[in-house]
Amino acid sequence: MFMKELLMTTAEPRILLVEDDDSIARIITIGLNDLQTPFQLDHAISAEEALTLADQQSYDLLLTDYNLRGKTGLDLIHQLKDGGSLMPMVLFTAYDTPKLRRDARDAGVTKFVTKPFFVDQFVALARKLLLTAS
Repeated sequence: MFMKELLMTTAEPRILLVEDDDSIARIITIGLNDLQTPFQLDHAISAEEALTLADQQSYDLLLTDYNLRGKTGLDLIHQLKDGGSLMPMVLFTAYDTPKLRRDARDAGVTKFVTKPFFVDQFVALARKLLLTAS
């Protein structure tokens, strides 16, 4: 039992980034290299692709844009939560409205981040959430 627990705590955290804008995804990916811990990153460009990935493996952190092709990031969060996911979920968006903030809170979003954001602060948030989740 101890060996199994040890293996679970030493595994690299898995992050799922859902962003359909290549330049923003690239900036976030580069920024995540400053996490100061090894990690595995998967990138999806749609909620549907993210759901497929989440069905194939578990993740320790979700970073998703709100405005995606097809379903929204909030739709994705609802589906993951309905499926029993407990990972921290960050929703980022340029469309900051009181209604969206309310909907995000009601959906159980861990953190709501407005664009534009400073990448170093975004990375610090990811680090904090990964440490809290482990």
